[in-house]
Amino acid sequence: MAILKPVRITTTTPIEELRGLKTPVRIFLKRDDLNGLLISGNKARKLEYLIADMKRKKCDTIITCGPVQSNHCRTTAVFAQQCGFECHLLLRVRKKPCKIYTGNLLLDILLGAKITYITPEQYQRRLAVMAQYARILRKKGRKPYSIPEGGSNEIGSLGYLDCMREMADFIKRQRIDAVYCAVGSGGTYAGLLLGKKLCRLAVHLHGIIICDTVEYFEEKISKICTDAIHTFNFPINVARKDIHLVDGYVGDGYGIPYPEALKTIKCVAKLGIILEPVYTGKAFYGMLNHVKENRYKKVIFIHTGGIFSIFAFNKVITDTLR
Repeated sequence: MAILKPVRITTTTPIEELRGLKTPVRIFLKRDDLNGLLISGNKARKLEYLIADMKRKKCDTIITCGPVQSNHCRTTAVFAQQCGFECHLLLRVRKKPCKIYTGNLLLDILLGAKITYITPEQYQRRLAVMAQYARILRKKGRKPYSIPEGGSNEIGSLGYLDCMREMADFIKRQRIDAVYCAVGSGGTYAGLLLGKKLCRLAVHLHGIIICDTVEYFEEKISKICTDAIHTFNFPINVARKDIHLVDGYVGDGYGIPYPEALKTIKCVAKLGIILEPVYTGKAFYGMLNHVKENRYKKVIFIHTGGIFSIFAFNKVITDTLR
């Protein structure tokens, strides 16, 4: 299969040095939080390819899933609205849905997405739940296109293959030691790894996991890369030893903030960069510790956005600030 031509909605993002942080390593940020307003963040790169595939298959309705404050679901709702598709979101909630909409959920509602709340137990078998939902839509005459959690499959990974290509010259010119990103569904890391291999970059690539386990993500990332290599005939191989994941920064679980990450968010905010408690706050805190252990001199942190979700954590962040 030839590589799809993406539906271009994002803008090219800059690489900026983070100045003012008291650390011996020079930190550069790949500002994927600046690739648009409502689509801000890493999910947009993946969706540009997924929507292209959806159009190729002549579908008219998107189904996807995520936690109730999912950045991916919010970005999908934006793409659907801009491209004229119906959008159905299956959102995981631990308890009853909040009576007051906040953060990404508020934007989902405003954008006209059709929301179905599912339990954590249903989310464990989310692919089957989405498949059943798709069957119901087909009976109603719709042509649904299901997108996995985070847009993380071989098609979505092409977005971060592009990102690594964008950074390749900078990495070589600046002699960057390592690239870091948060890992929440595996597609961003998989795309970066494919790009690293195709561009023949010697840079180290580290993913800070913010949920699940290293073993889970090694298997998932390996599968995404293998599927992409076979689907698009890439002249490379990816082995488990090529995947470098950093554990110890999940805390009590996905979307559950902890003091060290919140303090990191507060510190970095004073330098004009907004992180959030689910992905980038934990990943940046993990990176700061990891670079010390490895004595890197120059690194790039992929800023994967998520600014809207920060407003869903207003109470815990307020308590930290006080």
